[in-house]
Amino acid sequence: MINKIAITGGYGFIASKLALHLQNKGIEVLLVEHPNAKKPNKLNSFQVLNYDITDNNTTKLNELKNCDAILHLAAQSSGPKSFKIPHEDIAINILGTLNVINLALKNNIKKMIFASSFVVYGDQIGREILNEDNACFPKSIYANSKLSAENLLRNYAEPNGIDWNSLRMFNVYGPGQDISKPDQGLVGIFMNMLKKTNKVDVKGRLDRFRDLVFIDDVINGWDLCLHKGKKNQTYNLGSGKKTFFNELINKIAKTIGKEDKLIINQLDGTPGDMVGCIADINKLSLDTGYSPLTNLEEGLEKMYESVK
Repeated sequence: MINKIAITGGYGFIASKLALHLQNKGIEVLLVEHPNAKKPNKLNSFQVLNYDITDNNTTKLNELKNCDAILHLAAQSSGPKSFKIPHEDIAINILGTLNVINLALKNNIKKMIFASSFVVYGDQIGREILNEDNACFPKSIYANSKLSAENLLRNYAEPNGIDWNSLRMFNVYGPGQDISKPDQGLVGIFMNMLKKTNKVDVKGRLDRFRDLVFIDDVINGWDLCLHKGKKNQTYNLGSGKKTFFNELINKIAKTIGKEDKLIINQLDGTPGDMVGCIADINKLSLDTGYSPLTNLEEGLEKMYESVK
């Protein structure tokens, strides 16, 4: 029975939506967030524990002792940025995950769910649809840090009595996403460009593709994993649908009403970028009943309504 949880990185796009969702279901939620982070107004009803997860002193947060689970979403989450400031990924994503595991151990918390990413897979020759048993070939510092954190759960948390799940999330988008970030959130980046002008600058080939999954489906996946996920398992969390970059840009332009004015400017690619992959979601569906409900056109309409 899950009565009380802690969410790290609690002010983030996915974490804040998840906190509100679980609170509405009657679960007590504590947010763990960096002391310098600004609390959004929508989260005023939550208790916040200020803690920098890169701080090795894990004796501070005794308030976590009655939690049934930690949902660990705090991270440096930009692939391009990881090449510019690699030590942040090592400190936040790897050391930070180790410290969060130690917080769980010190507070006798027996369950953790980790926000991993599809980027751990890298590009796979001759294979587009990937399942959790496929080998991983990470292409960025960010991807390596996520895979390292997964291994910490398997090799350190599990032997010490913590049950874990890693949710490899694919490209999440939807209302509440900060579209002003230039290096994070594919849909938001293109939507922000088209909101301002008629031109989209694309770094890399237009025949690349992604699995785009709407935020509400992602939140449902986390909820189902929390209550029904089998222990010590990795799950893909996506839509199972393939969308090419060119197709995505044209659909965003149509959503905004600029399909007849659209100009696509193709630039050089970025380090560590992937050609593409699609989530095989059968494992999460079989174990928890997960089924994504929002198609791309509907999701883009809802997202644009929130930002225009």
